[in-house]
Amino acid sequence: MVGKADTRMQLLGEWYSKLQQIATKLNAISRKYDVSFEQFLVIEQIIEEERKSPSELAVFFKTSLPAVSRKLNLLQSKRLVYKIRGEQDDQRLMRVNATPEGIETYESIKAELLTWDAQLKDHDINLMAMVNHTLEHAN
Repeated sequence: MVGKADTRMQLLGEWYSKLQQIATKLNAISRKYDVSFEQFLVIEQIIEEERKSPSELAVFFKTSLPAVSRKLNLLQSKRLVYKIRGEQDDQRLMRVNATPEGIETYESIKAELLTWDAQLKDHDINLMAMVNHTLEHAN
């Protein structure tokens, strides 16, 4: 007889496997445009949510400023974002904007994601909703 703990462990394994499949698909879509899905999410925050400072991005992604700086430097080297220094007469302050190429890349990936999303099955959508709910309560 399988115990309750064994069933939960099996569900965790299945849950993790399904999440890996989804992550693989998201990265495959974004890789067509030479960015990771994580990089796409950074560009999305800059464009859609107008999170323009590294500190705003660090808070949103729950990560450190050095980690955000590395991500922004990589996106800048790909010419998808650019940095603006010295607003408000303080050279320490930096803002980030998407370049026209960054906006085009973002829009292309977003269009593919929306097409893929339309093909998802109800149980995949339910899984994502459950993951969101679980993570909100776990943190």
